Amino acid sequence: MTLGEDWRVMQYRLAHTARGDHRARDRLEAEVGVGLAVRRAFGDAPYHQLFARFGGYHLDVREPFVFYEPARGRPLAALAGRATVKEQERIRSELVLAVRLLEAVDVVHRGLTPHTVRWDGRHVRLPEPCLATRAGHPREALGEAPWAAPEQRAGHGTADPRDDLWSVAQVMYHLVTGREGDPDGPPRDLARLPALGVLSSAFAPTARERDHPAEVLRMLNRQDPLQGRPLPADPLDPGRRAFDEELARKRAALGLDGDPVAEAGPGRAPGRGLRALFGAGRTGMGGRR
Repeated sequence: MTLGEDWRVMQYRLAHTARGDHRARDRLEAEVGVGLAVRRAFGDAPYHQLFARFGGYHLDVREPFVFYEPARGRPLAALAGRATVKEQERIRSELVLAVRLLEAVDVVHRGLTPHTVRWDGRHVRLPEPCLATRAGHPREALGEAPWAAPEQRAGHGTADPRDDLWSVAQVMYHLVTGREGDPDGPPRDLARLPALGVLSSAFAPTARERDHPAEVLRMLNRQDPLQGRPLPADPLDPGRRAFDEELARKRAALGLDGDPVAEAGPGRAPGRGLRALFGAGRTGMGGRR
């Protein structure tokens, strides 16, 4: 759609027929929270182009919505088996950097595949964070093999930024070879693929066996932009923690913790609410870049 003169956006709406589905509503709210957190932290940074450009949202309307600037480039799947060595190196470096930056704001994206990550010839662009969650939250059983980590697909344990490193490794394997990797561990031909050597630990079936994003950046000889310059503490975080604790207590008292997961619509997985993630406001509108 177009907002004003020459301002084109991609808008996603929650259909009014799903208004009673609190899981679908929570997923949209979580997406808004991630979009706001990333834009606040990196909106003016040199690497803001790595992320879907969050434009605005409105949650108190008949069909709540969120919108982004239109995606640029084409899916990495279009380059599978045909990317140059230089392109492979650039894409690998930027994907690891993007995961490192998301780690800094406690976000696990959970939606990285060669069909959703785009490349415009200069930079990668991660897809909209419609599946994102906060690091440390219980994993949900979602995602497709081999792109989602085994623990994530099974819904075991808690979300970890190294889940996204698994996805990066699988995306890179597909980019380099044109094939899909092993859904449960390292590919058999990994030793014959020098471009993937630095990602070898990312193919481990459990997060604890994988290197952390900052460690992989160092192995790529790329400076961690947050080294010695951590993001400032969020002054509202104590209040959000108190809200989370009170909400969990009330849900337990009402017996809501065992609610079945409702369908959130095609491509939109159910999840946790905005306040439990980042405590963002109810409405907002991002300015033009």
